[in-house]
Parts: sequence; structure tokens; C-alpha cells
Amino acid sequence: MSSVDRYAMLQFSSQLPDIKKAKIEILDLDGNKIDEDIEVLFNPTQYTRSDSPRYSKSRGMGAKTSAAMYQGQNASTLNMELFFDTGPVLNASGKGNKAATDVSKKVEKFQELVSIKGEMHAPPIVKFIWGSLSFMGVVTQLSSTFTKFTESGMPIQAKLSLSLRSYNKQEYEKRKSPLESPDRTKCRTIREDYSIWDMAKSEYGDVSKWKVIAKANNIANPLDILPGTVVKIPAL
Repeated sequence: MSSVDRYAMLQFSSQLPDIKKAKIEILDLDGNKIDEDIEVLFNPTQYTRSDSPRYSKSRGMGAKTSAAMYQGQNASTLNMELFFDTGPVLNASGKGNKAATDVSKKVEKFQELVSIKGEMHAPPIVKFIWGSLSFMGVVTQLSSTFTKFTESGMPIQAKLSLSLRSYNKQEYEKRKSPLESPDRTKCRTIREDYSIWDMAKSEYGDVSKWKVIAKANNIANPLDILPGTVVKIPAL
């Protein structure tokens, strides 16, 4: 029996009280829900939260040593491993049996957390909630390991390593402003290694938005733009 199997039995033992499942809320830059919650299949066995202060060194005139000056708090991080098991469920009575399903369908929900989300031009904000823990942040690392398969090769068990970095309302505004503010227009310079398509990707998170830049600058053919040309990047 694998560690995942043993853990599943522990969490769903009839002799234990019902354990509330952890969940992940998917939010926009204002903290509003924009999608269905992701319910964790099995609660993590542990998680690690890291917090650290930020210092800078300064040396006064004539001083021989540098003094550490407190500059604030670094972003907190939350790391954990989640387990998934969608193998067959067999009951002694023969009733309520469930066939195995593809566990990758569960994992795909988490993979969406590192993908660009619509008008946000960036991955969504997430809130991990479990018991007294409520951690709001962005997914900075996601690693999926498939550990068990059916005879046909369908994965039915997986382990997912998840890392979050904290995010607050102030950072929402910084992140939202350059992309969505109606009165903010920027200028960028075309280079040999930085085309109008690159601009669309970096500014809007969507290569197809090059047409927005072309229209704002009356560009008929992007291939005719010479390096050194300054173009206007309109706000969306």
C-alpha cells in the first residue's frame, strides 16, 4: 500500500470525525471570485509557511562598520504537497462501487492557476483556506508527479507540490494599474530583439493584442517598422 493509500484511509476512516477539506478560491485583482473553488481531494499532511524581515546595510560617515536597517517584511511563502487518488472504490457489499477515473483532470484545475486569466493579463490571485489558515497569494511554482496507473496507462494517483507567494491589496493596485488604467499610456521602442508582438506579450500578456498597438500607431504592416521607432502602448 502506498503512502497516498494509507493517507486516504486515515482521512476517511469511519472512526474519525469528518475532516473539513481544504479549498482554493480563485480571485481577480480586486479579490472577487472569478471561478469555482477548487476543493482539495485530500488535505495536506503538513505545510510550511515562511516569513522574513528585509534589511539593508548603510554606513554612516566615518563609521567603520555597516548598520543593518529594517526595510519591512518580505513576501510570505506557503509550501505544501497535495495528494490525488481517483482509483476504483470497491465496497464489500458490492454497492456504491466506483470505477477509476483519470487523475490528470484533477491536476489540470491547478495548472490553470499559473495560466494567464482573461482581462487580468496575468495568472489569478488565489486564497488557500483550511481550518484557521487563510493565505492569499499567487502560485509561483507547481510540480505534478503521477505515481500510479491502470493497465491501460491512465494515471490514477498524483502528487502535486505547490508554492504560493503572499499578495496584498497594495500590490493588486500596482499590478492592475499599468495594464488596466484608462488614463495610462506608455511608449516603447522597437528593437531588433523586441518587436510589436513581444510588446503585446509583455504589456498585455497576449500576443494577439499586437493589433491594438498597430491600430493606435497607424501601422499597416508590422514588418515595416524599423528598429528605433517609438510606438505608443494604449491602455486597455
